[in-house]
Amino acid sequence: MTKNQLANLRQEIRHLTGRRFSLERTAMGFVPMLRASLLERRFRRNGPAAYYLSIPNPAGTSRHRYVRKADVELIRRQTDAWREFSQAMAEWVRVNKEVEGLLRRIGEGRCVKIDLGGGR
Repeated sequence: MTKNQLANLRQEIRHLTGRRFSLERTAMGFVPMLRASLLERRFRRNGPAAYYLSIPNPAGTSRHRYVRKADVELIRRQTDAWREFSQAMAEWVRVNKEVEGLLRRIGEGRCVKIDLGGGR
């Protein structure tokens, strides 16, 4: 592998590590979160909205809990923070995997070829 190709791989890694740092800041923030989703339900076509928290159980099912109208905005912010955290962690895993692959390619590119000596 040429020096230019190695330099391009290093540059891509620097870009990805910057993105990873940004994702880590998002994940390590001090925003309160609720590990749930906020659902809006309308029981009549043009009727008022009712809000429920969908809370996942370890058994793979979900429980729904009614949310009072006065608490909807606070709950919305907290569930949005959880969604942002989850998405940041998923992208962080993808970026880490890509960085690892690029580092392995750099390692292979820096290796000296071994002459096995059997080609007379």
